[in-house]
Amino acid sequence: MTRNVRLPLLLVGFGILALLVWRAGPRLLLSLLIRVGWSFPAIAAIYAAYVGARAVALWRSVPGGAVGLTDALRIRLSGQAIETLSLSGPVFAEPAKGWLLKRRGLTTVDAFAAVVTEYVLYNVTCAWVAALAVSWLLARGSLPHAARLGAIAVLATTIAFIAVFAFAAITGVGLIVPILRASHLLIGARRATRAARTFGRIEKVLVAFLHVHHGRLAEVLAIETASQLLLMLEIWIVIGALGFSPSWGPPFIIEGGGKFIGIAFAFIPGQFGAAEGVYALLAGAIGLPTAAGLTLALVRRIRSLLLAAAGVVALAMFDARHGSSHR
Repeated sequence: MTRNVRLPLLLVGFGILALLVWRAGPRLLLSLLIRVGWSFPAIAAIYAAYVGARAVALWRSVPGGAVGLTDALRIRLSGQAIETLSLSGPVFAEPAKGWLLKRRGLTTVDAFAAVVTEYVLYNVTCAWVAALAVSWLLARGSLPHAARLGAIAVLATTIAFIAVFAFAAITGVGLIVPILRASHLLIGARRATRAARTFGRIEKVLVAFLHVHHGRLAEVLAIETASQLLLMLEIWIVIGALGFSPSWGPPFIIEGGGKFIGIAFAFIPGQFGAAEGVYALLAGAIGLPTAAGLTLALVRRIRSLLLAAAGVVALAMFDARHGSSHR
């Protein structure tokens, strides 16, 4: 997306965020953020543990264990910094992690296959959580009528994604390359063939991981599931800090219901305004004040920025180490 398009969308996002803050009441939001204050170190620590868990998952996704855990952690932190500070989500962050893995000696195919494998398995666990949470919201009729169609689309997408994953894991047959080849009607035969050829080697490694390495597959899925539980724990602490009775239902519903934000609103840099609106909607759907959902979104932005600062340091250390190794 060009800068000429990103900037207006970013301004629209900030406008939506400002409207949400004005409707909730700036003083109320400030008082809620102050309530969270003493719990913020725990929230930041939990998020750091979440990033660490995904670093372990990336480490276990690398073919042959060719990268150490410390390097995987630095790469994960670096990717987190790029994702947060560039406001691009995984669009730049995931390829950057592949590039950093390549600099640690992996082949291009193995480096990007490891990143794709971790990202796919993370999104499989996201899909499980989202499908259950959205199903609960639809069954209870908790969503406004205008949001129900979007929720049904999210549910259908997550179920289809889980089905594609299960098909590849059971049969050893990938579906992404055939889809890319079939896209020639939209992007042209030359581009479709090039995309299928480029991704074909990566998909081959990915499918082999899913179909052959059952032990490592189960291990990475377990790690990714633990990372989901950490995000729910973070919400549980925020809800308790705001003075509401904490239980495990609301964190599960809010986390699961918000999983589609990055995909559905990928065109908005940083999902500014969109993420806050979705969290406010989900909070209202489960009986919490919408201001509580907005506060949660703001707290998550703050802790992401703090960890992004650590990611910048990690990226600098990675470059320094890589440079010294070539002297």
